[in-house]
Amino acid sequence: GGVAGSDGAIYGIPSHARSVLRIAPSTGEVSRLGGPFPGRFKWLRGVVADDGAIYGIPAHAESVLKIVPETGEVMTFGGPFPGQWKWHGGVLGEDGNIYGIPANAQAVLKIMPSTMEATTIGGPLPGGSKWYGGICGLDGAIYGVPYTADAVLRIEPRTGEVSTLGRLPPGEWKWHGGARAADGCIYGIPAHGDSVLKIVPHTGEVETIGGPFEGKYKWLGAVVGGDGAVYCIPCDHDRVLRIAPFTGETSLIGPRLVGHNKWQGGVLGSDGAIYGIPLGAKSVLKIMPETREVTTVGGPLRGNHKWQGGVLGSDGAIYGIPLRAKSVLKIIPGEEISVPWVAGNHAGSVNTAPEEPVPAGRC
Repeated sequence: GGVAGSDGAIYGIPSHARSVLRIAPSTGEVSRLGGPFPGRFKWLRGVVADDGAIYGIPAHAESVLKIVPETGEVMTFGGPFPGQWKWHGGVLGEDGNIYGIPANAQAVLKIMPSTMEATTIGGPLPGGSKWYGGICGLDGAIYGVPYTADAVLRIEPRTGEVSTLGRLPPGEWKWHGGARAADGCIYGIPAHGDSVLKIVPHTGEVETIGGPFEGKYKWLGAVVGGDGAVYCIPCDHDRVLRIAPFTGETSLIGPRLVGHNKWQGGVLGSDGAIYGIPLGAKSVLKIMPETREVTTVGGPLRGNHKWQGGVLGSDGAIYGIPLRAKSVLKIIPGEEISVPWVAGNHAGSVNTAPEEPVPAGRC
């Protein structure tokens, strides 16, 4: 994943990479910082804290990553935290601390930027792949989205209390991340789950709506459009899922888009459109919330597992973070958009990498 820094640059968090990626939208320069950091699946997400630094959440890494955009300094601290797939995503709490959502870890990770300390709170929380991604509610609490867990995780930064809400059907890979909509509710995105998860923070209510939606790895990532609806980005499903928060209506929009591992993650552009980042797809997904039109633009972009997630740059362009692609994807939103171009070590080219299976804001 990538994070926009306080200096206007975009920073790619190293998973398999041995250093931090830095993209400067103002100049188009792509460079590397820090390291070398050996290993795979080290850090999978990053969070910007009040001090302007970016903190990488440990997956397989045994310490927290810290990037200081103003100086270019990269370091690690805390731990050691042994184990694999420990935390999946993190959220900045209203207390200024960052909370890592436990996947295989038995407790919540708490990062304190002011003192550069990292500890764990809550638990023990048994099980593997429990929650994937966290979202801050309007009540100031942080909610973890159940992946294999049978309840929603709730973290209260003000008190340090960690608890669970609701009782959900058993199953694997149910919801992958979520989005907070204009009604203040949090919606979990169906991966293997056959319905949408709805969390109501101010009442503690947890329910499912819509469906049944068949299939696995259906949608990965969601974006709230200018119309207030939530748009889910199709991975293996062949259509876009639209969730209307105030009515609870769920609908499939746009044409059938065949294929697997198509897009993962989306970004709301300056033109009001939502752009899906190509993982295996050969073009960029474009969703127009005002008209509910769904199209693809650009390409053909060759290769599989190319980019994973995108970031809106200070120049208004959207930058796709390379997974196996050898260059950065740049999408220029607007009515004239045609072929997205790439910049980086091999400008104008997209690597056709060998196909291998890939495992699956502030309060």
